[in-house]
Amino acid sequence: MGTSAIPPLSEAQRHEVSEWISRHEARLPESVRIFLAAHQRYLSTGKDLDRKFEETYRELRRAMGITPSSERRRSGAPLSSAPRGGVKCTGNARERLAAKLNRSDHLGLWHLELADRHDQNSQRMSERLKKMREEAPGIDRLSTEELAIAEEMSAEEIELSPEQKAAAAKGGKEFVAHLEEGDGFDPEFQSVNEALMPEDTVVTTTHAEHLVLETSEELADAKVVKKLKDKRIRYDIEISVSRLELEVEKQVIEKENGERTVVSATTDGYGPARYQVTWSSLVTLAILVGQFAMPLNRLATLFSCVGKRFTAGGLSRLLHYVAERLVAIYITLGEQLSDSELLGGDDTSCRVLEVNRYFEQQERSKRGAENRAPPWADYRTASSAEASIERCEAQQRERLERRASGDRDAKRMPDEVPTLGMLIGRHYDFESPRQDGKGAKRSLNTTVVSGRSIAKDPRSLVVFYRSHLGGCGDLLESILKSRKPSSGDLILQADLSTTNLIRDPELLKRFKFELIGCSAHARRPFAQHEKDDPVDCPYMLHLFTGLAIHEDRLDVHGRNRQNILAVRQAESRRCWERIKEVAKRMTARWSKASKLGVGARYILKHYDKLTKYLDDPRLEPNNNLRERMLRTEKLIEKSSMFRKSLEGRFALDIVRTVLQTAVASGVPVRDYLMSVLRADPKEVTENPERFTPLAYAMRTASEQNS
Repeated sequence: MGTSAIPPLSEAQRHEVSEWISRHEARLPESVRIFLAAHQRYLSTGKDLDRKFEETYRELRRAMGITPSSERRRSGAPLSSAPRGGVKCTGNARERLAAKLNRSDHLGLWHLELADRHDQNSQRMSERLKKMREEAPGIDRLSTEELAIAEEMSAEEIELSPEQKAAAAKGGKEFVAHLEEGDGFDPEFQSVNEALMPEDTVVTTTHAEHLVLETSEELADAKVVKKLKDKRIRYDIEISVSRLELEVEKQVIEKENGERTVVSATTDGYGPARYQVTWSSLVTLAILVGQFAMPLNRLATLFSCVGKRFTAGGLSRLLHYVAERLVAIYITLGEQLSDSELLGGDDTSCRVLEVNRYFEQQERSKRGAENRAPPWADYRTASSAEASIERCEAQQRERLERRASGDRDAKRMPDEVPTLGMLIGRHYDFESPRQDGKGAKRSLNTTVVSGRSIAKDPRSLVVFYRSHLGGCGDLLESILKSRKPSSGDLILQADLSTTNLIRDPELLKRFKFELIGCSAHARRPFAQHEKDDPVDCPYMLHLFTGLAIHEDRLDVHGRNRQNILAVRQAESRRCWERIKEVAKRMTARWSKASKLGVGARYILKHYDKLTKYLDDPRLEPNNNLRERMLRTEKLIEKSSMFRKSLEGRFALDIVRTVLQTAVASGVPVRDYLMSVLRADPKEVTENPERFTPLAYAMRTASEQNS
């Protein structure tokens, strides 16, 4: 039975409801009286209804322990609150430079003036709340009266003194001067702006047609005075499946000894043997699944046509074939990543039915599960994966030897080949031990680690995905085992969880490891709970906006060592000092049990790790790249929900690693992947370093310059 829409209430009707609550509140149950009294505040108001309703809504939501999902997940972009406007497009280089300088000066002045107003508001708020209490112990949330005072004060417009305005104007000019230091753009210090889904992945063609004017009967006798041409553009987007019929010539050849054999023309130029698809189809499938997280069953329905029906299982086997062709490159990229000076990492949970099913059966029948090996038993560690590969190779050798000796039963022997899990597992452990020593970890995560294999070349960025039972620190230990002693110390940027630490004693003996923080993690609690503290939260967010402005303008003006250090050690450091002061004030007011109290204490506890980037121009202020690279996992959860098997999961890791690294190298993804698939598989396996995206980029650049 449907619910009818609530008709709009007039102002008189709202007052009638409010008066009814007043007349009957003495006879209402306590809980009902409290609930209706909250609504009475906006029902009885004659103006500013929206604000009063929002206050009631926020208070009731807090009282019932409800937090909207949007607040749990999102914190917004720091630059979203900055004034709009950009550099005007003009062909004059001098005008563009002047507009760029004016924009930076305007943003610097805007931020400093507004920061001063926020600072005065924050100090006034702290003093007023202190007077309201004899002592100021930590609280979990502001009372209704305190919240009303805070909102009232946040709405007040504070006028700055002439001295404050002059100081802000001077600061804006200094900011521009710092941005202009150095000798312009230096590729070594280019910030990472890799696209998760690049725009150049589709094949585009240009076709020109000439349209002739058809003269109507009304204009048949008219005289043509002048002929003109007007160019108009139309984009035709279509999804099509082309059927190629290849007539393959075959010949029966008789050798000198009388033995006959059949040979046929090769179809390698069109697609892989034993598959009814072209190389281009495999590339399209890899891009749609690996970068755009398209579900296989949906693609199968889309691609099916008269005479050919695709299935999700069939497409999965095609994607697995692509992964098999790329697995050697995948392992090589991990080895190149191990020598990076700076690494960033993050992980997120993922779902594989094969893993979930095993753990569920283990819980239902622990006695039976003890005798049953997990699906990943062949590659749980590097040593077990190595033993499994040796077993497969021994079986293959025995099979070949028996066939060569004329044994007819050799064909019936199992032809076990190394799986993707084994090939990857011999380099990177799949199962990691718990820190407390009580068995192995059970949480399946997809970890992404990125870093430059060549410190001064931004094209050498490797984005490496790995799904495993463990966290970022566990994968790092596997990766760093192949790190060269000459590579020196290592800096990792991630969230400051203990799961990201390297604990292997042998690795810690070989090099110094330093974990630094992410400013986005420090900012997030204040964005998600901004309404709980309408004074200090907006102030804190404004200071983080300032940090984002500094990095954004460095990108606009062109990064180099001099201007990065000049801006960060002056403007950015002053912002962080203010952030520290606000955090101290908030810890005096907010308890350890509150979200804002936890956020403020996080900043104070990890202040040195969060500000490490100020003194090192190579470092990024946040870990946003890795978080962006994991967004496809959320897309998979929404569309595909899960992967059925670990092999399918590993295939996705391989494809995404190679594709995303190709995006970072700046090469056309389709062209690069097509070149790898068309190459001799044996050559790719034996010399994978020649087929990495960076190698392709350098080879292409060399050919263009020659």
